Amino acid sequence: MKKFFFSMIFCTAGIIFAQSHFSSQAHLTDVTDVSEISGDGSVYSTGNDGFVIKWANNQGEHYQFTDSEIKLIARNPSNNNEIAIYETDGSTLHRVTVWNWSKFTKKYGFRFTDSITSMTFSAKGTYLICGTASVNGAYFINNSTGDLVNKKIKENTGVVNMIQTSNSEKNIAMYSPAGTLTYYSLKNGERTERLNVEKNLTQGCMFNNFCFFAGVRDRTLFVYDARTGSVLGRYQVQNPVLAGTVDNQNLFYIETSGRQISIYKVQNDRNKAVIQPQLVNTTSGLKQDEKIVTASIYENTIIAGSSLGNIYQLSTNETQRVDVTSAISEKMYDQIYDIASVGSDFYFLTPSDIFLSSYDRGEVDRKGGNPGHRNIITYGQNVILWSKNTSKAVQLLNLSTGNLSNLFTPANRIQSLKLYGDKLVEIEGNTTVNVFDLQTNKLSQVYLGSGIQDALLYSDNDLYVAKSSASYPTVPLIYINIKTQETVPLSLTGTVAYSLTFTPGEESPLIYGIAIKQDKNKTNTFIFSFDPHAKSFRTISSENGEDSNAFTALYYPVIYTNIGKSLVQSYNLSTNRKFTYKRSASLPVKIARNESRLVILNRDGSISWYNPDMSNYLHDWYLTTDGQWFEF
Repeated sequence: MKKFFFSMIFCTAGIIFAQSHFSSQAHLTDVTDVSEISGDGSVYSTGNDGFVIKWANNQGEHYQFTDSEIKLIARNPSNNNEIAIYETDGSTLHRVTVWNWSKFTKKYGFRFTDSITSMTFSAKGTYLICGTASVNGAYFINNSTGDLVNKKIKENTGVVNMIQTSNSEKNIAMYSPAGTLTYYSLKNGERTERLNVEKNLTQGCMFNNFCFFAGVRDRTLFVYDARTGSVLGRYQVQNPVLAGTVDNQNLFYIETSGRQISIYKVQNDRNKAVIQPQLVNTTSGLKQDEKIVTASIYENTIIAGSSLGNIYQLSTNETQRVDVTSAISEKMYDQIYDIASVGSDFYFLTPSDIFLSSYDRGEVDRKGGNPGHRNIITYGQNVILWSKNTSKAVQLLNLSTGNLSNLFTPANRIQSLKLYGDKLVEIEGNTTVNVFDLQTNKLSQVYLGSGIQDALLYSDNDLYVAKSSASYPTVPLIYINIKTQETVPLSLTGTVAYSLTFTPGEESPLIYGIAIKQDKNKTNTFIFSFDPHAKSFRTISSENGEDSNAFTALYYPVIYTNIGKSLVQSYNLSTNRKFTYKRSASLPVKIARNESRLVILNRDGSISWYNPDMSNYLHDWYLTTDGQWFEF
């Protein structure tokens, strides 16, 4: 048994409901982009984990802006605390937002219909310019007002994946994968020059005061005279990551081989042809199968992000020996996958273990190993282990003996698994609702349909299914009598319902859930209650917008939800009192509660503790890789 230790490092942001945290923890997944490096050496990194981390003096300040991937980041050159991020789900979500980093407040945002191919602030920060994968191409946003600027350039640019304004903001250069480097006047919007260059170049960048342009295609590095369009060099490369800016005289690029990082320099003189790339230095220290995937340069320093989420600081100074480097980031914390309450304690599921702990005891008690699952359910003195969105077998772990037994193996991916007494209600593939009896070990199919989102077992024979109203029957909530298979559509209005909950054991308990309603151009996400005996509905609370991944958790008379994704709110059903909880650096994904404590599981695998009676925030805890609590 291990007791926690804690650090008093703590950062409260400029608004009441959010805070960042400082550590050298790496991104959870690969680094997607790094911003321009400022004169003080600080740089922002982004990842598929939705986090932005500001690195300064080998320490990172972490804050999660979204539960989607952040693909691009741009830093306002006239305001180091202002950043723009592009987040996407890889399908229909293409959102650009501008934020004040010191306060974590949003300045403005736009949702585009097409993916963003490039994003940059103009040299003085007057405009945020977004290239899109559309005929219209580049969009200009007035960074002071947040308004789109119509016809800043008189012609449609088409798809462009490099945008660079002159220092005066009087001119702009854009590279199109169609094979053109085009210049425009920002004073009158006219095209001033169009040069033909290689098609489908990636990592396009200009360097040496706009004299040269470079890009990569098919393991070839192309370097052009940016004034004439003439090719100055074609060089064979492997998987280079370019690091070049208009302020740097030379172009640098990084090659990864095994565990080594090699930095090359393309030297030039603005009046002479470029010189064959020269190896500047080589460092070792990458982890197994790790690669550098993105980089930014300032003077003789390169900040690079890797495929394992690490950040490296590299030097462009020439050296003959192979140095050893270490990432300025590290894996400090173990990720908590899931939480569940048990009496006055809580279970915490990590990639390899199941721990029992509580806020008041502060001890970490390992109860068993995790055989590769992501979700946990308390069942008496045992636990049920399963993995959402997989077809792994559902297993029962006897914590006193360590015996692990298979309960059943799903035929399709499990979408949801809930425990009601001695029965598990399982949803497979949005089409099937099954009930598994833990006493008889029998699995029974109780409903077959389409667009199924959730299911609630109200009694042995009464089942409620939340679904999409686009599937038959065309309502978002239905009742099924398991014994007779009678199906009754219920009069809930909405396009989809989900996250059903109630309090078993009470007399005639109400059912609560979330539904989304679309009315013309307006979309609302709302919490509803349903009285199964009176067959009546009531709206508890409503929020503008659509949030199809929100949760509800009922601890009567309080219902909790994270509608809106960023904050957890509670509604006291007896007093109609609403309370908003301050969030951590990461977004909330689940809550668990007992009589004395409320704990929120955050997306980065940390937890946040609250006093449920006084509704006050206590602390954030991270579980270290050696099984101890680290407190912020």
